[in-house]
Amino acid sequence: MSQPKPLLPGWEDLEISTQIIIRDAISRGIEVEVIDRKENFLRLKKGNHTEFVKEASKTRLDSLMTYLVMENKIASKLVLKEHGIRVPVGRDYAKIEDAIADYTFFQNRKKVIKPVTTNFGIGIGISNPSDPLEKFSHFVKESFSFSSSIIIEEFIEGPEYRFLVLGDEVVAVCNRVPANVIGNGVHSIKELVLEKNKDPRRGEGHITSLEKIQMSEVERMVLSDQGLDFDSIPKKGEQVFLRKNSNISTGGDSIDVTDMVHPDFKTIAIQAAKAAGAVICGIDIISSAITETPNPEFYAILEINFNPVLYIHEFPYSGKPRAVGDTILNLLGF
Repeated sequence: MSQPKPLLPGWEDLEISTQIIIRDAISRGIEVEVIDRKENFLRLKKGNHTEFVKEASKTRLDSLMTYLVMENKIASKLVLKEHGIRVPVGRDYAKIEDAIADYTFFQNRKKVIKPVTTNFGIGIGISNPSDPLEKFSHFVKESFSFSSSIIIEEFIEGPEYRFLVLGDEVVAVCNRVPANVIGNGVHSIKELVLEKNKDPRRGEGHITSLEKIQMSEVERMVLSDQGLDFDSIPKKGEQVFLRKNSNISTGGDSIDVTDMVHPDFKTIAIQAAKAAGAVICGIDIISSAITETPNPEFYAILEINFNPVLYIHEFPYSGKPRAVGDTILNLLGF
């Protein structure tokens, strides 16, 4: 489903999640004041009731410490593990040399190397069992360039799903697919990217429901790891990934699966949010069997996100759109 373009005339420079909140607030007769446009910072008023909302999902409902726990992957992993929630097995490091020294510990398994404090998949590397020490070390150094400490953990196979938890319920779930193109046996990867980016829903800067697929050094390296480059011509029906992270912000696709996931996964997502003390958050679960009863062998919680975007659920690449802005306004007491 295509989003209206623009969603809100006069507000199109704001991130689209903020536009969703503005739209739903106005429909309720709530006065909207943009107090810092660049920061997407709003003040909502109705009668004597006033609320501040930043970037659509940052509100008084979650404390600063809750944000900090969710932002820090070591802290969030700790609270999840202590609450008996399945997380990937791994270790954290404060020194580059200590992480590199554990090369042999992780050598025989596929692993993900990521900064402790990062968002949008920045600084994350995936290392295969066959990778030499040099490549492993490169990923370690890259992650440390974005954070003072990093995590190395087992790589869980399967698609990644974002569970949007608002209060005591999961209001939407989407499968976040990394930036990709589908081959037709005729056009190059570059041509396929340019064609896919013509979709009016794709833009830049989080003001549209999807982001354009980039063709930067990052994408070039991902293709190189597959023995491909931008001039390669994929076979008809062949899916080629240009990113290892599944963030919509780096050109990924959001596919609504709210009605497909096993209800026990929704329960796990709510438990994870409560473990972190969060009212509004996104829970990222990776699973190769999301429609079946959760089996610890085939799933794990990857992250708790303190600033979940709304637009990936309201305007998915495919699947049923989910109205989520009103639920946040409900939680705020409007």
